[in-house]
Amino acid sequence: MSASSGTTPHGMMKGTAMAMKVACDGHRDGSQTMGHRPVAKLGSAEAPHVAAQRSFGRLFDHQADQPDPDAISELAARMVEGPDDAVDGPADAGTAFFGQFIDHDLTLDATTQLGEAARRVEEIENFRTPRFDLDSVYGSGPEVDPWLYGQQDEGRGLAFGRGWAAGTQGNPLDLQRNCNDRALIGDPRNDENLFISQIHGRQFVAEHNRLLGEASGTVEHRYEVAREGLTHAYQRRILHEFLPAVVDQSVLDPLVQGAMDGNLPGPISWDCAPDMPVEFAAAAFRFGHSMIRQTYALNDAHEEEDIFSPVNAGFSPVARAHNLDMARFFGPQAQRSRPINTKIAADLISLPTNIVGRMPGLSEAEDAKARNLADRNMQRGQHTFHLPTGETVAQAMGVDVLDPHPDVADLGLTGMTPLWFYILWEAENTGGRLGAVGGMLVAGTILNLMLRDKMSILHTEEAARAVA
Repeated sequence: MSASSGTTPHGMMKGTAMAMKVACDGHRDGSQTMGHRPVAKLGSAEAPHVAAQRSFGRLFDHQADQPDPDAISELAARMVEGPDDAVDGPADAGTAFFGQFIDHDLTLDATTQLGEAARRVEEIENFRTPRFDLDSVYGSGPEVDPWLYGQQDEGRGLAFGRGWAAGTQGNPLDLQRNCNDRALIGDPRNDENLFISQIHGRQFVAEHNRLLGEASGTVEHRYEVAREGLTHAYQRRILHEFLPAVVDQSVLDPLVQGAMDGNLPGPISWDCAPDMPVEFAAAAFRFGHSMIRQTYALNDAHEEEDIFSPVNAGFSPVARAHNLDMARFFGPQAQRSRPINTKIAADLISLPTNIVGRMPGLSEAEDAKARNLADRNMQRGQHTFHLPTGETVAQAMGVDVLDPHPDVADLGLTGMTPLWFYILWEAENTGGRLGAVGGMLVAGTILNLMLRDKMSILHTEEAARAVA
């Protein structure tokens, strides 16, 4: 590792001072103070507590000088996982897909285009509430989105599988679907692959219905009890299972303790941070792509299926024979995710047509770039959002800057490492979990969102027990 950015005469890291300045000083691009941000009441009448920012923001100033796009593409092409790279990491296999579920619950950018520079990020609307409120499951509630719910006595139950809601291809564990096989869910992206589809349906929709059946009182009261119970269980799962699985303990522990005390530690001044930083949404929280395996054991009958095999077509009914054995994805007997590092499963380096669509008119080289998920991530981060490079963020945060990855050095990108790649390289040097930069961006943003939600477990009577 190279030297850090040094200290001021008062002993404060210069990088820390820079990070706090960029977050709070009213800078045209880098600052997002809470005072001038538009705030909107979101959610249903049953959830009036949700007041969230409807746009993205920056923790650090945008960076005009960006790495060469062709060099980024070559770096992405070198990330393909080889036979010797396919090792088990510390997290359960389902962790990456649960992370995808979290992402879909927090963010939806439906306006920017890959390869085109974004306008000011404060003007880009986030179509999800940046709160852990499960609006991706509940939509805006039964009055606004009744198509997600049942009829009459079951009017507060979520439509799922069979029973009082019509079945789907004879599979009681599949999502409810319309006549075109589109899933009837709060966020359509949660049907884009078999894994997240089953997590959404079996761990959230079905669980809401179970909690609803156990509650007593009026149907409205039962709905509120079930929704609050599921939402708090979801938040505890993020806090106790997800974050420890993906963030190095030395980075996570001070942040969790700060959240318990109601004040997250620096170097980022979280009081001034936007709800949804683009550094999180467009780079740091995409770390899960490196955790994806090339093959998975779905259940006893399907012991080795490629990530994009025909049984995982996405946006289509799930056959009963393809239901996941959840014990193979979560818990002590689960298969493992890949460690967070700079290698990506081969099928993610060449995405199939059903994922990215057909792109006529492209040359062979252009088509290869367009289908490379790693390339898409880095081009989007650096050339759509003009994110600062990894070295810039590390210096701003006052942490040691990593020596360049060998491929970064070979391609002349030293000092200009795309932020997403830098975070993966940092995790590779931290035992397969997120390190100082990635861990601060991921865990800090998540805990900050919980602190800002007065109905989260950090503000309820059970908070001390839940987080201790």
